[in-house]
Amino acid sequence: MDPRQTVGGWIAPSPEARADSVRESKPSNISSGEGGRSQSRSFTGASHRTGKGHHARGRQPLQALIGRVRRDSLLRNSLFIMLTTVVNSACGFVFWFIAARLFAPRDVGLTAAITSASTIVVILATIGVGGTLIQSLPHWHESESRWSTFWAGLATAVAASVVIGCLTVVLLPLISEKLSALHDAGYMLFFIVATVALGAGSVIDSVFIAQRAAGSMFVRNSVSAVSKVLLIIVVAMLAGTTPLSLLGAWAAAAIVGLGFGVDILVRRMKLPRPPRASVVARTAFELRSRLAGNQLIGIGTALLPYLLPLLVTARLSLAENAYFYTTWMMGGIFLIIAPAVSQSLFAEGVNNPQDLHARTRSALVFIAVILAPLVTVIFLMGGTLLSALGSDYEHHAIGLLHIVLLASIPDAILNVYISVLRVRGRLMVAAGLSVGIGIGILALSWSLLPVLGINAVGWAFLWMQVGGCIFMFFDMAGVSRLRRAVALSGRARP
Repeated sequence: MDPRQTVGGWIAPSPEARADSVRESKPSNISSGEGGRSQSRSFTGASHRTGKGHHARGRQPLQALIGRVRRDSLLRNSLFIMLTTVVNSACGFVFWFIAARLFAPRDVGLTAAITSASTIVVILATIGVGGTLIQSLPHWHESESRWSTFWAGLATAVAASVVIGCLTVVLLPLISEKLSALHDAGYMLFFIVATVALGAGSVIDSVFIAQRAAGSMFVRNSVSAVSKVLLIIVVAMLAGTTPLSLLGAWAAAAIVGLGFGVDILVRRMKLPRPPRASVVARTAFELRSRLAGNQLIGIGTALLPYLLPLLVTARLSLAENAYFYTTWMMGGIFLIIAPAVSQSLFAEGVNNPQDLHARTRSALVFIAVILAPLVTVIFLMGGTLLSALGSDYEHHAIGLLHIVLLASIPDAILNVYISVLRVRGRLMVAAGLSVGIGIGILALSWSLLPVLGINAVGWAFLWMQVGGCIFMFFDMAGVSRLRRAVALSGRARP
């Protein structure tokens, strides 16, 4: 985007983007039968004129798909959010693969534990702020109000990261002596600095999503992820293969990612200086109810991947946890699709609430188009993939994989519904649904693990998602009855 295309320090749509917005407000030609035929005729006519009809017709579906993604910000941003997760995961795997080759296993294990602790701190400190910014920024038409909201969110996230990070540094070594290295000044510094940088970067990503510019989030995270891979090699060559140098490479990559995100804000959005501390504090106080609601919604699901392996280990064994964790990560590939599309839907709905119904339908169709073939392939080939890790993995985990694949369907529906609730401002309902499902999964898993083995987690996940869908249908029916009653009472008045 051209830096000159800004209004009051905030992104202003380009002429092409304004044209896209007008097209999006009308029924899509791709989904419309008449529009689709008209478009097809124009393509075919052009191909006959150029003498390349066969090749042009072969390219039409691909051209139509690319054109649809370019025009439709819901699809475009959903793909960028998914790609961000894929790039972070792929580069993370390469980072730890290199670490395993260059560093001692004990040093790798220590750094992995510290970075996992940092990830949990970042989730606790920022997940509510991110949802609040997506919900709030589009409503502010004045640049000053928007930036005050941004600075309030950033200050809240940074302060929470520092406080929770310091508590982690003090308490974690007391819980486990194996993490006593955190009391060392070097480890402490890298941990706090990286945690704050990751938290601030997450806030900037939420701004990009709120502005329906998830491509900038993808670029920022890609720079950070690739730099992490490069830095581990450079640091190992310059500083040696010590655990502190490994942690330092990870922290440096977080700083690089934050710096790149700030650069995008300055160049493309004309990031102003922060307002007075009193303005930031007042704005943060005004957002407290949204912060609380979005925090509960996020925590309801964000911590599950970190807590479930602990439950399996405590109730079964380390070997069973290996089968569980590997299979859960394989199934987790499908569990990133619906959250990515739902997050994009959240931003779209807040920006254009009048189009929420149509955008929700598009989101569900988009998820189905991606999810259905992937689930089918993995359902048929899952045993083969697990057997590549060893025959024991296939024997112990194939049932869990099939259950998780089945549960991805109601999970996708609930992700979309929670986004709809957030757009409509029903944060407490969304929070209750999210937290209730999370607690139910943990409670059922704890109770059933000794009886059903690792399949218990899959069944708990499936049952709670189905239960959430049942609640959704009753909630929708209740809202529909209320609207009819209000409409009837309005017509009955003289």
